[in-house]
Amino acid sequence: MADIVYLVQDMLFTSKIRETAKSFGLSVQSVRDPAALVAGAAAGDTKLVIVDLRLPAALDALSALGADPVASGVPSVGFIDHEKLDVMDAASARGCGQVMAKGSFANGLPRLLGSLVPPPAA
Repeated sequence: MADIVYLVQDMLFTSKIRETAKSFGLSVQSVRDPAALVAGAAAGDTKLVIVDLRLPAALDALSALGADPVASGVPSVGFIDHEKLDVMDAASARGCGQVMAKGSFANGLPRLLGSLVPPPAA
């Protein structure tokens, strides 16, 4: 399947994820609901799951990821407006590995995705 599976509907963020992943040679898969997120994460060599925590289904998606024995092993990152501390806490409680403010996520995306690529062999 894809290296990165994401549940994001904001065009700015979907574009940024796709373009940054492409620059590292990583494949991406966009999904529209929690079931598809779990299926994508559990399908193979997925290295990262990204969830826009502003979406109504985001917390359900994280719960579903955590309940699946394969998908729960895939690292996850969620992002949301910095003032939404209650959602940040809820996402962490549901097993989201890293919860970030939108700006931090956008600025740190190259570093985050770059860490998924092994260094070249010497």
